[in-house]
Amino acid sequence: MALIIETGAQVAEANSFTTDAELTAYALARGVTLPATEAERDVLQIKAVDYLFSKESLMQGSRIAKTQALMYPRNGVSVHGFDVDSDEIPEQLKSAQLEAGIALSTQEILINSSSSNVTKEKVDVIEVEYSDGGKYDFVRLDKVDTYLKPLLTTSSFSRVMRA
Repeated sequence: MALIIETGAQVAEANSFTTDAELTAYALARGVTLPATEAERDVLQIKAVDYLFSKESLMQGSRIAKTQALMYPRNGVSVHGFDVDSDEIPEQLKSAQLEAGIALSTQEILINSSSSNVTKEKVDVIEVEYSDGGKYDFVRLDKVDTYLKPLLTTSSFSRVMRA
């Protein structure tokens, strides 16, 4: 699936804030190797936007239209004391998407998992032992969240960073 870039003009069916060229240049500048094909890199970018969607409820402001495809453009956003125009895509959001894309080149960042508290199973004369906790997966994305921090509400950032 090709990327459709949101420019701040409420682009129909937009699925990314950044282009393949931006991702490859960003990764190259940081010494990161990405998949060889544009199609593979596009998948990383789209999944990175999925991660951004998971943070939308913590973001400042609100969408400017109920029909827009992505969480930006937004009204009511201020970064470092300056208002973000309602037709602007902040560079911090683009950098967060690029960092998430890089992270996705080596791991999943939105994990669907279940946990069972079984620590021991025995087949003959059936025996099951349970633990108090259980196994769970947790991914830290400090680089992504660093870029997102100025776009989040002050009270929400502390919730994002706690593990």
